[in-house]
Amino acid sequence: MAPFIMVLETSSRLPLVGRFILAGVAFSTSGISTALVAWCGRPYVTTLRWIEPEALGAGSGRAVEMTTLTLALRERITRVYDTAFLVPAGRPFATWELAEAFQLPKEEAELERSQGTLPREETIAETMTNKKEVIGRWIVRWDENGRGVCRQVGQVVRNFNVHEELLDKPVR
Repeated sequence: MAPFIMVLETSSRLPLVGRFILAGVAFSTSGISTALVAWCGRPYVTTLRWIEPEALGAGSGRAVEMTTLTLALRERITRVYDTAFLVPAGRPFATWELAEAFQLPKEEAELERSQGTLPREETIAETMTNKKEVIGRWIVRWDENGRGVCRQVGQVVRNFNVHEELLDKPVR
């Protein structure tokens, strides 16, 4: 659009600085609108697939794999190994997000502590490219009381926009 503004404005008495300002406004508007579309569309889940517990190993709970797209339409596949960590999102255009903190039920925390498995760290979610290269992890660090605090390592997709009414079974 900016080149057209330069051409159209050559016949007017608008100074060259004014033309550059108009071109800058056109570029800025285009960039801002593209960024807004990317921000709104990034969490949209194009594919949701349930992962069978047998495929993950013993003791695994419900797991789900969600595919989203980047601005360049590259697939990002996020596997959430425990769907209890999917909580209602706090941002617009997203249904779920990965929890920042989590508390184990009291009985489970006591059992884990008696087995000597608390404190510990575990991976809750992984984000991969379409070539299955892991680019980020969402890791929870459990304390001795069963309280978990999560942190991001690498590039993790945290927000997901899912139409829950289309799912064949509830996630949580």
